[in-house]
Amino acid sequence: MSQSPLISVIVPVFNTGKFVGMTIDSVQNQTYTNWELLLIDDCSSDNSIEVCRGYADSDPRIKVISLDRNSGALAARNLGIKTATGRFLCFLDSDDTFEPEKLSTQVAFMLAGNVPVSFTMFQRITEDGDFMGKGNVKFQEEVSYSQLLGNPAFSIITLMIDRDQVEIPIVEANVVKAEDYVFHLRILKQGFKAKGINLPLSNYRFRQGSQSTSFFGNAADLWKVLTEIEKINLPSAAFYFGRYLWKGVGKRLILLKQLSDLNKSNN
Repeated sequence: MSQSPLISVIVPVFNTGKFVGMTIDSVQNQTYTNWELLLIDDCSSDNSIEVCRGYADSDPRIKVISLDRNSGALAARNLGIKTATGRFLCFLDSDDTFEPEKLSTQVAFMLAGNVPVSFTMFQRITEDGDFMGKGNVKFQEEVSYSQLLGNPAFSIITLMIDRDQVEIPIVEANVVKAEDYVFHLRILKQGFKAKGINLPLSNYRFRQGSQSTSFFGNAADLWKVLTEIEKINLPSAAFYFGRYLWKGVGKRLILLKQLSDLNKSNN
């Protein structure tokens, strides 16, 4: 077995011309070099596509694909999955970044233990790229499907999947704020446990007003996932939803503390 299998990094792109260059840089700066970067542009109206094509012109590992019409991050990610040729899949949003050791650390961990699904921790950065604080998700060594219900335990930007072992789901769900969560559930529902690496190897860029910052919007979509998509009976769904709300309050308090500390440092 090759010890340096190809890793496909899938990045949906939409109107992030200000940030996507830093996202691409973080992949190019990986200590692990056998990767392909798939940039799926969702009909951006800014200069995102020009930035992406500029990088692709000078690095054959980078591929730019344009959707015919604006279809959302989920459709872009699905196209990336269908296009990817690597054994391992990773995902990154077009305003977030990887730490330089992300791919090498994660693929070595998975090859050594024959791990089908893994995740790492993440940290928050500001819009300017400065460190803001540790991620507000408590580390778990492994996560099963039942443990994931009502408990989004990892971020998609920390995920790595071995396609030799896992059937990659193509998700079509009208839950914009919980699309990643549905994807994770579909994977673990196959009987796998996601194994964790307790290192912050991905950077989530906090942007005020982005869709992932809406607690109540996330909660509404999570309830829909539990009851309509996973079709869990109401008593169990209420239990898992309560778990989400309880953990969500703790996560929100951590975020508010980080924002308060950031405001103090800027004043």
